[in-house]
Amino acid sequence: MDALQKLLFPRANVRGETVVLGDALEQAVVNQNLPVAARRLAGEMAAAALLTAGALQFDGTVALQIEGDGPVRRALAEVRPGYAFRVMVELAADTDPAKLDPNAKLKDLVNVSGRGRCAFILDRAHRPADEAPYQGVVALEGDTLAQALENYFRHSEQVDTKLVLAADKTAGGVFLQKMPAEGGKLPADYDPEGWQRLTMFAGTVKSAELLTLSPEDINRRLFWEESPLVTHEAAPHFACTCSKARFDDLVRSLGREEVDAIIREKGALDVACRFCGAKAHYDAIDAAALFTPGVQTQKA
Repeated sequence: MDALQKLLFPRANVRGETVVLGDALEQAVVNQNLPVAARRLAGEMAAAALLTAGALQFDGTVALQIEGDGPVRRALAEVRPGYAFRVMVELAADTDPAKLDPNAKLKDLVNVSGRGRCAFILDRAHRPADEAPYQGVVALEGDTLAQALENYFRHSEQVDTKLVLAADKTAGGVFLQKMPAEGGKLPADYDPEGWQRLTMFAGTVKSAELLTLSPEDINRRLFWEESPLVTHEAAPHFACTCSKARFDDLVRSLGREEVDAIIREKGALDVACRFCGAKAHYDAIDAAALFTPGVQTQKA
């Protein structure tokens, strides 16, 4: 099951979301051959990015990225309008996947020296070429990805957030966030204890529930006493943005001299998408065509 459900708790002035990923997550990581701990991180990253994108309702791409100096060099999850997502985990060059502890935690994977970074990148649709995407970057702080992202929202966005994540072969998450007072005013029947109560309920969710139940069932178990409003339901799906044209642009960016040198040494140049595993192969004829105006390469 791949589903997302958004909730509104009017009296508490809180919005909530719950997401579960099944087949879509498998499609997103199947060609990355990730060790267990890295695959679990990929699932949590995808769930967290989808929850954040749903809360922001941003017209464009929402990307969550973490970087550090552990066995995992970088992890990136992107969400585009319509809840299309992709995710990848890049291991450090000296990491032996077979030796990576399957139970490794966030610090062990990414933040060994404590200098890891967490960033959200918002790239709005139809952005002018001279306008840079928005980036919010903070230190990667917390024992889990959920804690690290709560710290991000608290420090970078000054928004109280509760996030619970779980991942294995499937993934799931619950997200709660305080909303700003509309016009500086809270609802007439505002419940000042609502936030504390809701976060307490969210904290009781079990990993097994997030990995096996639907968002509707999870929300019913957690919040039935609060009578939330269901404001939106969606079906997240995996979709990569790579294409032959993008591969061609990547090869051109290397420059004719470097491309020719690689082909002389290895006989051909092969490039692959880190997200979906799609590949493109360039021999000397393909390379010559790339750097000849008006000529297009045809084979992938």
